[in-house]
Parts: sequence; structure tokens; C-alpha cells
Amino acid sequence: MTRKRSSHLVAPLGVVLAITGVVGSTSTAVAAGRAAQRPQVLGPPRVLDLAPAAVRDPARNLPPVPDYVPTCASNWRSKKCTREALSAIARARVREGVKKAAMKLPDNFGKLSVAEQTFVVTNLERVARGMKPFRGLTRALNNASHLAAVLSVDPAPAISLLRLLGITEYGSVWAGDFGPLASDYDWMYNDGYAGGGSINLDCLTPKSAGCWGHRQIILGGYHSNPTLLAGAGTARPAGASIAEVLTGGRGRPPKLTYSWHQAVRHGAANLRASSWN
Repeated sequence: MTRKRSSHLVAPLGVVLAITGVVGSTSTAVAAGRAAQRPQVLGPPRVLDLAPAAVRDPARNLPPVPDYVPTCASNWRSKKCTREALSAIARARVREGVKKAAMKLPDNFGKLSVAEQTFVVTNLERVARGMKPFRGLTRALNNASHLAAVLSVDPAPAISLLRLLGITEYGSVWAGDFGPLASDYDWMYNDGYAGGGSINLDCLTPKSAGCWGHRQIILGGYHSNPTLLAGAGTARPAGASIAEVLTGGRGRPPKLTYSWHQAVRHGAANLRASSWN
């Protein structure tokens, strides 16, 4: 089973045209040790100040404890995989000093689509650190993400769509992993420099600009834009290829296919439905 990841950062909309020529470039590497059988790739993140100063990158990668990989590689939808992945995420959060270490999933998490699960987990990482969640998924951004997942690339919504939705900046990530929770762990806690075993080819030295690029997209401030929208998609077999685009803008929110409000109503992060916004 292979695990692959890539990320893509786009500067504010006025700069997008100047950098679209490098969208979608990827490289391949084979990780060392127990992961030697799992080639992974990371595309080069684009320069954009998405990570608030208050949210620092980890000093180093954290191997998952417990190691959920054998279980999740066999069946990432199993309760055992979910339990082990959540335990590994909680441990990584404790090491980081996050006060709300345990990730509280909504009670209907298992009934959500892979795209909805990915969106929920992304927001759970943000709210645990006191950050504003993305409002919800939109059909147009979901479609762009689904196409990207089919092609195993980062979502790159058309300029016309960004303007239609009032989006001024976005970041996108892709993973070929073992479902949303495993993808989240790799994006958030396994995205830095690891010497000769680095899986992030844009983090081949401790000071490479691409280190922790996926994490910075997920925890981005998006220049305090009031409208945060997302799109997510997956390709068959569901969960093996996941793409997500996260956006900031000032446009009027379109109709959502799934919202953070719905997740909170089902107990996500133990928040009250009136407190999410």
C-alpha cells in the first residue's frame, strides 16, 4: 500500500496568474525504516503567510504512537483504526502543548462521506488551537477537489470560480493515505525534516521553505478573511486518494453541501451549536 501526499499554496488572487505554471509538479521518495515500502510525494508549497505566529511548526516529525499504520492499511474504516489514529493524534497534540488534546469526532462521523470526514478533521485541528473554522463545503469546490483526487494532484479551482465565490486566496492539499485521520496525521505531524528519511521532498534540509507546508495550509490565517470555505473530494477506492482546498475571501457564502454547524450539532469538539461562529 502506498501513501503519497502533495500540497499547493496560492498567493492572493491577483498573484495567481503569475504562478499557475508550476501547479501540480510532484516528486517521489521512499521513506526509510518501517515505511520503506510506502513511497510518498509532496508538491512544492507556494509562498503565502498562512500560519499565524501563535501556531508554531513542530520541532521535528513525530512517529505515530500507537502505530496505526498496520491496522489502517488493512481497513481504515474499522473502529480499531479510528481508535489508534485518534490516540496517535492526541499524543502528538500533547507533545505540542495543545490544551484540547483529544480529538472529539461528531457522533455520526462514520456515516459521513470521506470528503465530509476530511473537512471535519481539518476544522477540529483548527478549533483545538482557537482558530476560526471553515464554514462548510461547497459543491463547486468539492467538484474541483474530486477531479484532483481522481488525478492524484492538488485542487486548483478555476480563476473564474474563485472570482464568482469572492475567494482571494486558497491552499490545497492531497494525500494518498489510509483515510482522513491518517492523512491528517501526516499533514499535521509528519511533514517536517527527517534527515535521509524525509518524505517531504521540499524539506530536504532543516531550513527548506517547504517544511510543514501542509500543516501551514490547514492552520492558515487566510489574512483574516471573513468567509472561509472549503471543498473536499476522494477517488475510488474511497479514502485512498483525498484532495482538499481551503479558501479565504469576502464573498457571500453559497449554499453549502455540508457545514461545520452540522458537525457541531452532532458533538464535534464538544462545542455548543451557537459557539462555532
